Amino acid sequence: MSSLFNNARALSEQKKSMLVEMLDSVFDNLDLTKTQRERIETAYKAVGNYLASCEHPLLEGAQIYPQGSMRLRTTNKPLGQEEFDVDLILFLPNAAFATRDEIVSVVKQHLLDNEVYKELVEDLPRGLRINYKGDYHLDITPAKAYDLQGLQGHPLWVVDKHTGFKESNPEGMAQGFDKACSMLPVIRKAHVFMEALTNRSVTELPDQLKKKPLNRIIQILKRHRDVWSQQDGNIHADFRPISVVITMLASLAYVEVVKSGKEYDNEFDLILDVIELMPHHIENNFDEVLITNPTMKPENYAEKWNRVEGLEGQKYRNAFYAWHRAAVDTFEHLASANNQGIDNVFTALSGAFGERPVVAAKDRIIETVNANRSNGNLSVALGTGAITTTVAGKANAASRVVTPVVKVKGNRFYGD
Repeated sequence: MSSLFNNARALSEQKKSMLVEMLDSVFDNLDLTKTQRERIETAYKAVGNYLASCEHPLLEGAQIYPQGSMRLRTTNKPLGQEEFDVDLILFLPNAAFATRDEIVSVVKQHLLDNEVYKELVEDLPRGLRINYKGDYHLDITPAKAYDLQGLQGHPLWVVDKHTGFKESNPEGMAQGFDKACSMLPVIRKAHVFMEALTNRSVTELPDQLKKKPLNRIIQILKRHRDVWSQQDGNIHADFRPISVVITMLASLAYVEVVKSGKEYDNEFDLILDVIELMPHHIENNFDEVLITNPTMKPENYAEKWNRVEGLEGQKYRNAFYAWHRAAVDTFEHLASANNQGIDNVFTALSGAFGERPVVAAKDRIIETVNANRSNGNLSVALGTGAITTTVAGKANAASRVVTPVVKVKGNRFYGD
Protein backbone atom coordinates (compact mmCIF):
# COMPACT_ATOMS: atom_id res chain seq x y z
CA MET A 1 0.00 0.00 0.00
CA SER A 2 1.37 3.40 -0.94
CA SER A 3 1.16 5.36 2.26
CA LEU A 4 -0.07 8.76 3.38
CA PHE A 5 2.04 8.30 6.51
CA ASN A 6 5.67 8.46 5.45
CA ASN A 7 6.98 9.90 8.74
CA ALA A 8 4.74 7.82 11.01
CA ARG A 9 5.53 4.52 9.34
CA ALA A 10 9.26 5.25 9.43
CA LEU A 11 9.35 5.47 13.26
CA SER A 12 11.15 2.75 15.16
CA GLU A 13 9.02 0.04 16.76
CA GLN A 14 9.94 1.34 20.20
CA LYS A 15 8.74 4.86 19.37
CA LYS A 16 5.53 3.55 17.84
CA SER A 17 4.87 1.49 20.94
CA MET A 18 5.52 4.51 23.13
CA LEU A 19 2.95 6.53 21.15
CA VAL A 20 0.41 3.74 21.59
CA GLU A 21 1.02 3.80 25.35
CA MET A 22 0.59 7.56 25.43
CA LEU A 23 -2.58 7.52 23.33
CA ASP A 24 -4.09 4.83 25.51
CA SER A 25 -3.25 6.81 28.62
CA VAL A 26 -4.89 9.93 27.13
CA PHE A 27 -8.06 8.03 26.27
CA ASP A 28 -8.26 6.37 29.65
CA ASN A 29 -8.92 9.92 30.83
CA LEU A 30 -11.71 10.35 28.27
CA ASP A 31 -13.62 7.22 29.25
CA LEU A 32 -16.69 7.69 31.41
CA THR A 33 -15.85 7.48 35.09
CA LYS A 34 -17.56 4.89 37.27
CA THR A 35 -19.68 7.63 38.86
CA GLN A 36 -20.72 9.03 35.48
CA ARG A 37 -21.64 5.58 34.18
CA GLU A 38 -23.71 4.83 37.26
CA ARG A 39 -25.50 8.18 37.10
CA ILE A 40 -26.37 7.78 33.42
CA GLU A 41 -27.43 4.17 33.91
CA THR A 42 -29.71 5.11 36.80
CA ALA A 43 -31.41 7.83 34.72
CA TYR A 44 -31.69 5.53 31.69
CA LYS A 45 -33.30 2.71 33.64
CA ALA A 46 -35.67 5.09 35.41
CA VAL A 47 -37.03 6.65 32.23
CA GLY A 48 -37.21 3.25 30.52
CA ASN A 49 -39.23 1.72 33.32
CA TYR A 50 -41.45 4.80 33.49
CA LEU A 51 -42.24 4.69 29.76
CA ALA A 52 -42.84 0.93 29.89
CA SER A 53 -45.33 1.45 32.72
CA CYS A 54 -47.66 3.69 30.67
CA GLU A 55 -51.20 2.32 30.32
CA HIS A 56 -51.82 3.90 26.91
CA PRO A 57 -52.30 1.15 24.27
CA LEU A 58 -49.54 2.61 22.07
CA LEU A 59 -46.95 2.19 24.85
CA GLU A 60 -48.06 -1.28 25.92
CA GLY A 61 -45.08 -3.64 25.85
CA ALA A 62 -42.66 -0.77 25.18
CA GLN A 63 -38.97 -1.66 25.19
CA ILE A 64 -36.04 0.75 25.48
CA TYR A 65 -32.44 0.02 24.53
CA PRO A 66 -29.26 1.98 23.74
CA GLN A 67 -27.96 2.86 20.32
CA GLY A 68 -25.00 4.95 19.18
CA SER A 69 -21.74 5.39 21.06
CA MET A 70 -23.01 4.04 24.39
CA ARG A 71 -24.09 0.81 22.69
CA LEU A 72 -20.84 0.60 20.70
CA ARG A 73 -18.54 1.45 23.65
CA THR A 74 -17.02 4.42 21.82
CA THR A 75 -18.17 7.21 24.16
CA ASN A 76 -15.73 10.00 25.01
CA LYS A 77 -16.05 12.63 27.69
CA PRO A 78 -17.52 15.71 26.00
CA LEU A 79 -15.32 18.57 24.88
CA GLY A 80 -15.71 21.88 26.66
CA GLN A 81 -19.27 22.47 27.79
CA GLU A 82 -20.88 19.79 25.64
CA GLU A 83 -22.98 17.18 27.43
CA PHE A 84 -22.84 13.39 27.25
CA ASP A 85 -25.22 12.24 24.56
CA VAL A 86 -27.03 8.96 25.34
CA ASP A 87 -29.07 7.74 22.37
CA LEU A 88 -31.98 5.41 23.05
CA ILE A 89 -34.54 3.52 20.97
CA LEU A 90 -38.08 3.27 22.35
CA PHE A 91 -39.62 0.32 20.50
CA LEU A 92 -43.42 0.26 20.45
CA PRO A 93 -44.64 -3.18 19.31
CA ASN A 94 -48.28 -2.05 19.24
CA ALA A 95 -47.82 1.07 17.14
CA ALA A 96 -47.93 -0.53 13.69
CA PHE A 97 -50.76 1.68 12.41
CA ALA A 98 -49.98 4.83 14.40
CA THR A 99 -48.73 8.00 12.74
CA ARG A 100 -45.55 9.77 13.70
CA ASP A 101 -47.49 12.60 15.36
CA GLU A 102 -49.63 10.19 17.38
CA ILE A 103 -46.60 8.33 18.69
CA VAL A 104 -44.61 11.43 19.63
CA SER A 105 -47.67 13.02 21.24
CA VAL A 106 -48.37 10.02 23.49
CA VAL A 107 -44.72 9.60 24.55
CA LYS A 108 -44.26 13.30 25.20
CA GLN A 109 -47.49 13.58 27.21
CA HIS A 110 -46.50 10.65 29.40
CA LEU A 111 -43.17 12.36 30.13
CA LEU A 112 -44.91 15.67 30.85
CA ASP A 113 -47.14 13.91 33.35
CA ASN A 114 -44.08 13.14 35.46
CA GLU A 115 -42.95 15.73 38.02
CA VAL A 116 -39.27 15.10 37.24
CA TYR A 117 -39.36 14.85 33.46
CA LYS A 118 -41.86 17.63 32.69
CA GLU A 119 -39.19 20.29 33.22
CA LEU A 120 -36.58 18.43 31.17
CA VAL A 121 -38.40 17.42 27.97
CA GLU A 122 -37.38 18.94 24.61
CA ASP A 123 -38.47 18.17 21.04
CA LEU A 124 -36.08 16.63 18.51
CA PRO A 125 -36.52 15.91 14.77
CA ARG A 126 -36.49 12.21 15.64
CA GLY A 127 -38.16 12.10 19.01
CA LEU A 128 -37.61 13.70 22.37
CA ARG A 129 -34.75 14.71 24.65
CA ILE A 130 -34.61 14.56 28.43
CA ASN A 131 -32.00 17.19 29.18
CA TYR A 132 -30.17 16.99 32.48
CA LYS A 133 -28.55 20.34 31.71
CA GLY A 134 -24.81 20.70 32.08
CA ASP A 135 -24.29 16.96 32.52
CA TYR A 136 -25.90 14.61 30.01
CA HIS A 137 -29.06 14.15 28.01
CA LEU A 138 -31.10 11.15 26.91
CA ASP A 139 -32.24 11.30 23.28
CA ILE A 140 -35.25 9.00 22.86
CA THR A 141 -36.22 7.87 19.35
CA PRO A 142 -39.63 6.14 19.25
CA ALA A 143 -39.91 3.40 16.65
CA LYS A 144 -42.22 0.70 15.37
CA ALA A 145 -41.59 -2.62 13.64
CA TYR A 146 -40.30 -2.60 10.06
CA ASP A 147 -42.44 -4.26 7.42
CA LEU A 148 -39.78 -6.58 6.00
CA GLN A 149 -38.84 -9.50 8.23
CA GLY A 150 -35.72 -11.68 8.19
CA LEU A 151 -33.17 -8.87 8.52
CA GLN A 152 -30.35 -9.07 11.06
CA GLY A 153 -30.76 -7.08 14.25
CA HIS A 154 -33.97 -5.16 14.87
CA PRO A 155 -35.22 -3.39 11.71
CA LEU A 156 -37.40 -0.39 12.50
CA TRP A 157 -39.37 2.55 11.27
CA VAL A 158 -38.14 5.43 13.43
CA VAL A 159 -40.10 8.66 13.72
CA ASP A 160 -38.88 11.56 11.59
CA LYS A 161 -40.20 15.12 11.63
CA HIS A 162 -39.81 15.61 7.88
CA THR A 163 -40.86 12.28 6.38
CA GLY A 164 -42.99 10.75 9.14
CA PHE A 165 -40.82 7.63 9.41
CA LYS A 166 -37.36 6.52 8.28
CA GLU A 167 -35.89 3.05 7.87
CA SER A 168 -33.31 2.28 10.54
CA ASN A 169 -31.60 -0.68 12.14
CA PRO A 170 -29.21 0.53 14.86
CA GLU A 171 -29.12 -2.85 16.59
CA GLY A 172 -28.24 -4.62 13.33
CA MET A 173 -25.45 -2.10 12.78
CA ALA A 174 -24.28 -2.61 16.38
CA GLN A 175 -24.23 -6.39 16.01
CA GLY A 176 -22.09 -6.03 12.88
CA PHE A 177 -19.83 -3.67 14.80
CA ASP A 178 -19.53 -6.17 17.66
CA LYS A 179 -18.52 -8.83 15.13
CA ALA A 180 -15.89 -6.49 13.66
CA CYS A 181 -14.55 -5.77 17.16
CA SER A 182 -14.20 -9.49 17.83
CA MET A 183 -11.96 -9.86 14.76
CA LEU A 184 -8.53 -9.26 16.25
CA PRO A 185 -5.54 -8.66 13.97
CA VAL A 186 -2.26 -10.45 14.53
CA ILE A 187 -0.18 -8.11 16.69
CA ARG A 188 3.09 -9.70 17.67
CA LYS A 189 3.73 -7.40 20.62
CA ALA A 190 0.22 -6.64 21.83
CA HIS A 191 -0.45 -3.60 24.01
CA VAL A 192 -3.34 -2.88 26.36
CA PHE A 193 -5.61 -2.03 23.41
CA MET A 194 -6.02 -5.80 23.29
CA GLU A 195 -8.69 -6.48 25.87
CA ALA A 196 -7.60 -8.45 28.93
CA LEU A 197 -9.32 -10.33 26.85
CA THR A 198 -33.52 -11.07 26.98
CA ASN A 199 -36.81 -10.03 27.16
CA ARG A 200 -36.64 -6.98 29.36
CA SER A 201 -38.36 -3.66 28.94
CA VAL A 202 -35.02 -1.97 29.67
CA THR A 203 -31.84 -3.48 28.20
CA GLU A 204 -28.60 -3.14 30.21
CA LEU A 205 -26.11 -0.52 29.07
CA PRO A 206 -22.94 -2.16 27.71
CA ASP A 207 -19.90 -2.11 30.00
CA GLN A 208 -17.88 0.85 28.73
CA LEU A 209 -14.63 -0.59 30.10
CA LYS A 210 -14.58 -3.60 27.79
CA LYS A 211 -12.61 -2.03 24.96
CA LYS A 212 -11.14 -3.79 21.95
CA PRO A 213 -8.82 -2.18 19.37
CA LEU A 214 -11.66 -1.01 17.12
CA ASN A 215 -13.53 0.64 20.01
CA ARG A 216 -10.43 2.59 20.95
CA ILE A 217 -9.54 3.57 17.38
CA ILE A 218 -12.99 5.08 16.89
CA GLN A 219 -12.73 6.94 20.21
CA ILE A 220 -9.46 8.43 18.95
CA LEU A 221 -10.94 9.47 15.61
CA LYS A 222 -14.10 10.96 17.12
CA ARG A 223 -12.16 12.98 19.68
CA HIS A 224 -9.85 14.22 16.95
CA ARG A 225 -12.92 15.29 14.96
CA ASP A 226 -14.30 17.17 17.98
CA VAL A 227 -11.08 19.10 18.65
CA TRP A 228 -10.45 19.76 14.95
CA SER A 229 -13.95 21.17 14.42
CA GLN A 230 -13.43 23.74 17.21
CA GLN A 231 -10.20 25.15 15.86
CA ASP A 232 -10.34 28.88 15.14
CA GLY A 233 -11.27 29.67 11.58
CA ASN A 234 -12.36 26.14 10.68
CA ILE A 235 -14.77 26.72 7.80
CA HIS A 236 -15.92 23.09 7.96
CA ALA A 237 -17.07 23.09 11.59
CA ASP A 238 -20.82 23.17 10.83
CA PHE A 239 -20.46 20.25 8.41
CA ARG A 240 -18.10 18.03 10.38
CA PRO A 241 -18.51 14.26 9.80
CA ILE A 242 -21.06 12.72 12.13
CA SER A 243 -19.99 9.95 14.48
CA VAL A 244 -21.81 7.15 12.67
CA VAL A 245 -19.99 8.03 9.41
CA ILE A 246 -16.61 7.82 11.16
CA THR A 247 -17.67 4.62 12.93
CA MET A 248 -18.91 2.85 9.82
CA LEU A 249 -15.95 3.78 7.61
CA ALA A 250 -13.43 2.87 10.32
CA SER A 251 -15.19 -0.44 10.93
CA LEU A 252 -15.14 -1.37 7.25
CA ALA A 253 -11.48 -0.38 6.97
CA TYR A 254 -10.63 -2.38 10.10
CA VAL A 255 -12.37 -5.51 8.78
CA GLU A 256 -10.50 -5.13 5.48
CA VAL A 257 -7.19 -4.97 7.34
CA VAL A 258 -7.95 -7.99 9.53
CA LYS A 259 -9.17 -10.09 6.61
CA SER A 260 -6.00 -9.28 4.69
CA GLY A 261 -4.04 -11.31 7.27
CA LYS A 262 -1.48 -8.56 7.71
CA GLU A 263 0.63 -8.92 10.85
CA TYR A 264 1.69 -5.99 13.01
CA ASP A 265 4.47 -5.32 15.47
CA ASN A 266 2.24 -2.84 17.32
CA GLU A 267 -1.17 -1.16 17.23
CA PHE A 268 0.21 2.11 15.86
CA ASP A 269 0.51 0.80 12.31
CA LEU A 270 -2.97 -0.70 12.65
CA ILE A 271 -4.38 2.77 13.42
CA LEU A 272 -2.58 4.20 10.39
CA ASP A 273 -3.97 1.51 8.09
CA VAL A 274 -7.53 2.07 9.31
CA ILE A 275 -7.32 5.84 8.78
CA GLU A 276 -5.78 5.41 5.34
CA LEU A 277 -8.44 2.97 4.12
CA MET A 278 -11.51 4.81 5.41
CA PRO A 279 -12.25 6.85 2.24
CA HIS A 280 -12.01 3.69 0.13
CA HIS A 281 -15.28 2.51 1.64
CA ILE A 282 -17.33 5.51 0.52
CA GLU A 283 -19.58 4.33 -2.30
CA ASN A 284 -20.83 6.37 -5.23
CA ASN A 285 -23.98 5.60 -7.22
CA PHE A 286 -23.95 8.08 -10.07
CA ASP A 287 -24.25 11.45 -8.27
CA GLU A 288 -25.27 9.91 -4.93
CA VAL A 289 -22.82 9.22 -2.11
CA LEU A 290 -23.55 6.12 -0.02
CA ILE A 291 -22.32 5.04 3.40
CA THR A 292 -25.05 2.58 4.22
CA ASN A 293 -26.04 0.41 7.14
CA PRO A 294 -25.18 -3.12 5.95
CA THR A 295 -28.26 -4.45 7.75
CA MET A 296 -30.61 -1.79 6.36
CA LYS A 297 -29.51 -0.63 2.91
CA PRO A 298 -32.03 2.26 2.65
CA GLU A 299 -30.40 3.80 5.74
CA ASN A 300 -27.71 6.05 4.27
CA TYR A 301 -25.51 7.67 6.91
CA ALA A 302 -24.21 10.08 4.25
CA GLU A 303 -27.71 11.27 3.42
CA LYS A 304 -26.78 14.92 4.03
CA TRP A 305 -23.88 14.61 1.60
CA ASN A 306 -26.43 14.44 -1.23
CA ARG A 307 -28.34 17.65 -0.49
CA VAL A 308 -28.28 20.07 -3.40
CA GLU A 309 -29.72 23.20 -1.79
CA GLY A 310 -27.00 25.81 -1.33
CA LEU A 311 -24.34 23.23 -2.19
CA GLU A 312 -24.92 21.79 1.29
CA GLY A 313 -24.07 18.25 0.24
CA GLN A 314 -20.76 19.34 -1.24
CA LYS A 315 -19.92 21.12 2.01
CA TYR A 316 -20.44 17.88 3.96
CA ARG A 317 -18.21 16.00 1.54
CA ASN A 318 -15.51 18.67 1.68
CA ALA A 319 -15.64 18.66 5.48
CA PHE A 320 -15.10 14.90 5.66
CA TYR A 321 -12.04 15.01 3.43
CA ALA A 322 -10.68 18.06 5.26
CA TRP A 323 -11.03 16.23 8.58
CA HIS A 324 -9.47 13.07 7.14
CA ARG A 325 -6.50 15.06 5.85
CA ALA A 326 -6.16 16.64 9.30
CA ALA A 327 -6.16 13.19 10.93
CA VAL A 328 -3.34 12.09 8.64
CA ASP A 329 -1.43 15.29 9.39
CA THR A 330 -1.90 14.73 13.13
CA PHE A 331 -0.21 11.33 13.09
CA GLU A 332 2.54 12.63 10.84
CA HIS A 333 3.04 15.50 13.31
CA LEU A 334 3.13 13.06 16.24
CA ALA A 335 5.86 11.14 14.46
CA SER A 336 7.92 14.29 13.88
CA ALA A 337 7.42 15.37 17.49
CA ASN A 338 8.52 11.93 18.68
CA ASN A 339 11.88 12.55 17.07
CA GLN A 340 12.23 15.83 18.98
CA GLY A 341 11.61 14.70 22.54
CA ILE A 342 8.80 13.70 24.88
CA ASP A 343 7.65 17.25 25.66
CA ASN A 344 7.03 17.86 21.96
CA VAL A 345 4.91 14.71 21.83
CA PHE A 346 2.73 15.92 24.69
CA THR A 347 2.34 19.29 22.96
CA ALA A 348 1.30 17.58 19.72
CA LEU A 349 -1.16 15.35 21.59
CA SER A 350 -2.69 18.40 23.31
CA GLY A 351 -3.21 20.10 19.97
CA ALA A 352 -4.95 17.05 18.52
CA PHE A 353 -6.97 15.74 21.45
CA GLY A 354 -7.31 18.59 23.95
CA GLU A 355 -5.11 19.77 26.78
CA ARG A 356 -6.99 18.39 29.78
CA PRO A 357 -6.78 14.61 29.06
CA VAL A 358 -3.19 14.96 27.84
CA VAL A 359 -2.08 16.77 31.01
CA ALA A 360 -3.75 14.05 33.09
CA ALA A 361 -1.98 11.36 31.05
CA LYS A 362 1.35 13.16 31.33
CA ASP A 363 1.00 13.42 35.11
CA ARG A 364 0.22 9.72 35.37
CA ILE A 365 3.15 8.73 33.16
CA ILE A 366 5.55 10.92 35.18
CA GLU A 367 4.18 9.46 38.40
CA THR A 368 4.76 5.92 37.10
CA VAL A 369 8.27 6.76 35.91
CA ASN A 370 9.17 8.33 39.26
CA ALA A 371 7.74 5.38 41.18
CA ASN A 372 9.78 2.92 39.13
CA ARG A 373 12.84 5.12 39.46
CA SER A 374 12.46 5.04 43.25
CA ASN A 375 12.07 1.26 43.17
CA GLY A 376 15.15 0.86 41.01
CA ASN A 377 13.10 -0.58 38.12
CA LEU A 378 13.72 2.21 35.59
CA SER A 379 15.99 1.54 32.64
CA VAL A 380 16.88 2.90 29.22
CA ALA A 381 16.88 0.58 26.23
CA LEU A 382 20.33 0.73 24.63
CA GLY A 383 20.36 2.23 21.17
CA THR A 384 16.80 3.54 21.40
CA GLY A 385 16.54 5.87 24.37
CA ALA A 386 13.15 4.33 25.21
CA ILE A 387 12.33 4.30 28.91
CA THR A 388 11.40 0.89 30.26
CA THR A 389 10.66 -0.68 33.59
CA THR A 390 12.67 -3.71 34.61
CA VAL A 391 11.08 -6.55 36.50
CA ALA A 392 13.14 -9.46 37.78
CA GLY A 393 16.04 -8.33 35.62
CA LYS A 394 14.07 -8.36 32.36
CA ALA A 395 12.88 -5.47 30.22
CA ASN A 396 9.15 -4.88 30.55
CA ALA A 397 8.89 -1.96 28.18
CA ALA A 398 5.78 -0.25 26.98
CA SER A 399 6.75 -1.78 23.67
CA ARG A 400 7.08 -5.27 25.18
CA VAL A 401 10.37 -5.59 23.27
CA VAL A 402 13.25 -7.48 24.89
CA THR A 403 16.17 -5.09 24.49
CA PRO A 404 19.48 -4.78 26.34
CA VAL A 405 18.93 -2.32 29.19
CA VAL A 406 20.99 -0.38 31.69
CA LYS A 407 19.68 0.76 35.07
CA VAL A 408 19.01 4.47 35.56
CA LYS A 409 20.63 5.87 38.67
CA GLY A 410 18.33 7.32 41.32
CA ASN A 411 17.77 11.04 41.13
CA ARG A 412 16.61 12.90 44.26
CA PHE A 413 15.92 16.03 42.15
CA TYR A 414 17.81 18.24 44.62
CA GLY A 415 18.69 21.67 43.23
CA ASP A 416 18.80 21.76 39.43
